[in-house]
Amino acid sequence: MIFLENALGFFIQLFPCAVIIFLPFRDEAYRIRRRTLYLWVTLGCAAFACLYAAALCLRDLEKYPNHAPLSNSFMLLVMLLVLAAYVWLVKDALLKKILVFIVVLFYAVTVYTLSNMLQSFFFRRGIHPTIAYGYPPLTLALYAGFTALLLPLMLAVVVRPLKGYIEEIEPKYMKREFFVTLFSTVFYFIMIIFCDSVYALSNSSEKWSLLMTWHLLMSAMMLNQLLIYWLVFQESLRRKHDGDRQRAMELQQLQYERIVGDMENVRRMRHDIRHHYNALNDMLDRGQTREMKEYLAGLIETTTRTDTKVYCRNMMVNGLLQYYVGMAGDEGIRCTVNAECEELKIEPSDLTVLFGNAMENAINACRKCPKDRWIDVQVSTAQGPLAIEISNSCKEVRINRHLQTEDGFSPAEAFQSDHGGGYGLHSMAHTAQKYGGSARFRYNAEKETFTARIWLNIST
Repeated sequence: MIFLENALGFFIQLFPCAVIIFLPFRDEAYRIRRRTLYLWVTLGCAAFACLYAAALCLRDLEKYPNHAPLSNSFMLLVMLLVLAAYVWLVKDALLKKILVFIVVLFYAVTVYTLSNMLQSFFFRRGIHPTIAYGYPPLTLALYAGFTALLLPLMLAVVVRPLKGYIEEIEPKYMKREFFVTLFSTVFYFIMIIFCDSVYALSNSSEKWSLLMTWHLLMSAMMLNQLLIYWLVFQESLRRKHDGDRQRAMELQQLQYERIVGDMENVRRMRHDIRHHYNALNDMLDRGQTREMKEYLAGLIETTTRTDTKVYCRNMMVNGLLQYYVGMAGDEGIRCTVNAECEELKIEPSDLTVLFGNAMENAINACRKCPKDRWIDVQVSTAQGPLAIEISNSCKEVRINRHLQTEDGFSPAEAFQSDHGGGYGLHSMAHTAQKYGGSARFRYNAEKETFTARIWLNIST
């Protein structure tokens, strides 16, 4: 019975933490399948729990009556092993993994502290009796109760916003949120240590009066820390979405200015065309056929040079292509565009994320090529869903070869830094998933070509 109590208590304390650290990451970020991963996590936690219970049962009670050193050492060893496995199994930025670990550590410390403090409430004068094993029935019941109470709260308030944050935010844009979370969590731990120290050093008459005060204070601090996590993650996502919308509005403004400029050009052309007609009429009256041909050839060349290229019927996609093709032309980059796109059921800001990030990455990569700078854009809705493929010349990419698939296309996580100094591979992938699609990327070292292939399950 003692063996089962200790094994179950250790398992309840360890297993939720071992599961939570994997939840914010997508399936593509795991080295093994999610179902297999959770199976091994469950079996591993159960095995360590049984080893811990067996170690307690086999220890010499007369020589080592206190179970705390063995329990703490074993828990620390298991935590280090789980952390090592976690870092290896999740193929994502180290900063993201550290952030998730900090949040999970906060949950573990909170359950441990509240269970120990409330346990003292049930003993006279707040003093624990000497026990021969780590998880007596009362301790086991408290851990089970606090886990049932706090785990759903943790999943709803922290893990769900954290998952969206991890998927959307690039590592180089999450430093401020990372340090806010780190410092607030460290302060939380310091306050826990301080409260425990004051409680432990107080005399017997003071312990009872301090117990409820510390218990209420720690509960308030826990809720405050949860609120900090939630606000930080929500604010970071809101700021990113505002940035995406701002970029979309700026591009729409540029397209509007382009249209206004084209309309002004048309008015000028209508004004000038009367002069051209009069000049041609005078040449015709004088029989100057050769001069008429030269004059018409000059007009045709001028008209062709000032024409605005129309790539597709979708005004937003057409405006984005015009803007970025123009930007690439200013850099001396040769662009080929083949776009067949009607009206789409997609937010303009999401189109900006897809085309803007892909084209900016392509232009940045081409800047690093000494010669043969080119970008090829293919957009089609012929088969129903929106398909986008953007290829460009690219000299070098840092990629995790373990994440490459058979066809060479890899998820955003495979690229340790955005190619060509650009950004937004994770944002493109997240936007594609928002519409039931996917975003995959490939680098061909022999041809020095980078390709972004995006698919969205939307209809025209």
